[in-house]
Amino acid sequence: MSNEIPFTNDRRGILFTINRETEPLYQLESGAWASPENRWPEGDIPPEIREKVAALRQSGKPGTFVQFLQGEVGVYVICEGNIKNLPEAADDDLVVDGPWSTGTRARGLAPYDLVICAKGGAVMAEGGARLETRDGDYYVVRCQTWSRFVAHPPVRPRFVDTTKDVLLLLENLHRKNFLSMSPDPEDEGLPANLMPPMAVPEGINCYVLNLSRFKR
Repeated sequence: MSNEIPFTNDRRGILFTINRETEPLYQLESGAWASPENRWPEGDIPPEIREKVAALRQSGKPGTFVQFLQGEVGVYVICEGNIKNLPEAADDDLVVDGPWSTGTRARGLAPYDLVICAKGGAVMAEGGARLETRDGDYYVVRCQTWSRFVAHPPVRPRFVDTTKDVLLLLENLHRKNFLSMSPDPEDEGLPANLMPPMAVPEGINCYVLNLSRFKR
């Protein structure tokens, strides 16, 4: 889980900015967020978030900010299966009475946690280990974990900065609170009238997110 390895081969890794700031850029490898210790039983996820995730899955929106009633802080909910290769606005904020403790283990969500509803598929962890995520599984990443993964400009791919700047520009233009961009699916069908593809020096092969509502 080094912060000096560019995410050129981690298609489910996450790079993100927070609070409409261009720096720092946080990075979280897929093997880190999808680790077994981060997986929560569905019953440990507050019902308000489960209902919101169900709405996200139906609407196709990539995520939303869930704000705790007593302040501006909250958690970000990401629906991984809805992150597309084109920028997408998030759903409207959800305001709830929290933070919460629920489920048999009485675990509670805390400000700045990332709640990820995963899609199904394989994730390569550190050391070459293979992890499998199931569609609809919940993973909760504490901010004490994701805040350590900072990608410094000298060691990150140039396309990351380009994508990040595009997302921030779109947010300023459209006044939307969340935009995301991910790589083109390898099996995506192309229109018959599309011009032949042109070679590019680098390809986007990780999720790049703009979690603009987070405050620290």
